Amino acid sequence: MMKRQVYFYSDSRGFSTTIDVLIFLVLISIASLILLPTITGNIQVKSVIDSKSQAQSSRMLTTILNGRIDEFEYTTAGEQLDAIAGPINDSSLYITGKKLILGRELKHRTFADIAAEDAAAQWVIYQKGKSIQLNFLMTNYTNNLGSTMKEYLDGQIADRYSYNFTVVWRPIVNVPVGSDVRIGEKVPDYAYVETAYITMPYNVNFSRQRVEMIVNENFNTTFGNISSTFENLKKDSTNRTQIEGEISKEIFDSINITIDEAVVDMVDETLGPVIDEAQDNVAGQINNLLPEGGNELIDSINETIISTLEEEGIIVNGSLSDTFKSYLKEVAKEETRRVSDGEITAMVTELSDMYVNNVISIEEVRESIYTEVFSRIRISRAEVTLSVWGRRG
Repeated sequence: MMKRQVYFYSDSRGFSTTIDVLIFLVLISIASLILLPTITGNIQVKSVIDSKSQAQSSRMLTTILNGRIDEFEYTTAGEQLDAIAGPINDSSLYITGKKLILGRELKHRTFADIAAEDAAAQWVIYQKGKSIQLNFLMTNYTNNLGSTMKEYLDGQIADRYSYNFTVVWRPIVNVPVGSDVRIGEKVPDYAYVETAYITMPYNVNFSRQRVEMIVNENFNTTFGNISSTFENLKKDSTNRTQIEGEISKEIFDSINITIDEAVVDMVDETLGPVIDEAQDNVAGQINNLLPEGGNELIDSINETIISTLEEEGIIVNGSLSDTFKSYLKEVAKEETRRVSDGEITAMVTELSDMYVNNVISIEEVRESIYTEVFSRIRISRAEVTLSVWGRRG
């Protein structure tokens, strides 16, 4: 009997495919080893460049703020006076007289001081998309100062970078009153940004200690002062919602009282002397140059301010400074409640949780409340931001 020979067909396709996969993986590994240093290197280089540029922008801001402007001149109510003088405002006699009587000169001032004074001189109400500058007497000052600051910044930065420099002063947080100084181009997304604070040239001593006194004197829930109220959170967990609600209300009341007192001090010490008292002095000085011109100028300025305010629904009752106080108090409370309601509620819940669970002491609770109330007042400082980016194309 013949044996049937069995033939096995050699099929190497599966084996070949396996080899191909292995070779492919080896190639990827080799490629990764070759490319990895390059990829990592690029990231490292970019990180070094970013870090260096950020540090450079930080040093640049410090250098700019500490730099000095040798000389700066302006004329109080200069632009308004020129309008009243009419055809004679080009005469040498008028120009000399204007400079002699109303001219002012600043020398050897730091850029930070100049920037703060520019912001301090404006006093702007930001109402319904409009800007109402109350200190009309200083428009010549702010315009000239803006030009001087731009010239200084161009000399310091513009040959190497594009830039934007801003000063924002909001004496009461979330309230649309204060000033802005903006110099430079629109800031792109890739700019390096540095922020600092500068001191405003105001002698308004609204201290944290004063805020602590306001809170201690006025914080009085159904359960008593801060210590008694928070202690009740531990004793009566069933009434926690009510207790937290009362705590939030007392914090808002403390903020409102703080704002009221800060507004009075701020207006009395800063804007009031400008719009109520300085006008009489300026009017007398202008009358020496243009008979009755000072009275005409002040009347015109006041009429403009009053009509502008009333167009925006702000009724002038009494002096401008009294009107401004009333307006500020009202809008400050409305905006604080609108913007901060959720923030205060969340803070109270967090403080309650931590106190009930013995994470923080009552002294730490009290300090947190003081800090929250005091953070609403920024009369004495303005925020400065410098953005720089490389020139393209």
